[in-house]
Amino acid sequence: MKTYYLCAMPNDYDKIFKENFEELIPDLLRLVLKWEIPKLEELKDKQQVTLEREMDDLKKVVHDDPSLDYGLHWEIQTNDEDMRSRLFLYYAMFYHKHRLPLKQIVIYIGNEPASLIDRDVLELENIRLQFSVVNLRTIPKDVFLQSDRPESVILAILSDFGTDRPETVVRQILDNLLKLIGRVDRLKKYQRQLHVLSRLRKLSTITEKAIHTMPIHYDIETDELYLEGMEKGIDIGREKGIEKGILQKSEETVIILLKKRQFTVTEIAEIVNVTEEFVLQTATKLGLNVIR
Repeated sequence: MKTYYLCAMPNDYDKIFKENFEELIPDLLRLVLKWEIPKLEELKDKQQVTLEREMDDLKKVVHDDPSLDYGLHWEIQTNDEDMRSRLFLYYAMFYHKHRLPLKQIVIYIGNEPASLIDRDVLELENIRLQFSVVNLRTIPKDVFLQSDRPESVILAILSDFGTDRPETVVRQILDNLLKLIGRVDRLKKYQRQLHVLSRLRKLSTITEKAIHTMPIHYDIETDELYLEGMEKGIDIGREKGIEKGILQKSEETVIILLKKRQFTVTEIAEIVNVTEEFVLQTATKLGLNVIR
């Protein structure tokens, strides 16, 4: 059994939510916030919030009665931070452009206990902004395990396990995915996503082991993060090998010069391009006398 320690960037987690959006967001809001989303559609233009950033995580919720329509904006957060000023800016820019109310949701998937991110109300003179915070750490795993959508089932890895061991929960997730998904390629997709999300809870080793015991599983060695990690490992190994070779060669040269008994410590250090301390350590290790 191989173990790989890989580092996923926030964009990797955000990418999963984007990949699963059409199925995940309506189901997540129904399961957690008890919101029913009748229909989602794209807005005609992307919302430019600043010169550098656009609001990509934005849809329009449409009803038979257009007066009930509103914008839906969600943010995926891995860091515990106060989101109020940012969401206030987003709301103002959205309303200025679309003249619609905006429902905002912050989905917290971080591993740190939530503190700042729980601040969901901003009150200023004559203005009150309130949004929803969904902290997956506090939601019982069964909320997601009971879903009939694999996009929601994999979120159980980020939920509250209660008294169950991580190994048990991971197995439940994988078993449910197997029951829900008929095609091999789709099953591998959600196994991969589960493996990525498991890194947020430091459960990647447990998850990887469980995935490999299944009759159908994706190959971690074809995973982009794994390949990137391997490339970095090879580069680091090559650099360390070169450094080790140079160090070994320097030590051999120092020993030769020490044995000649013709050069001082300072002279040897200058000749070999090492420190005097390195020369003295080499001499002490081999019991050789030095010339001061």
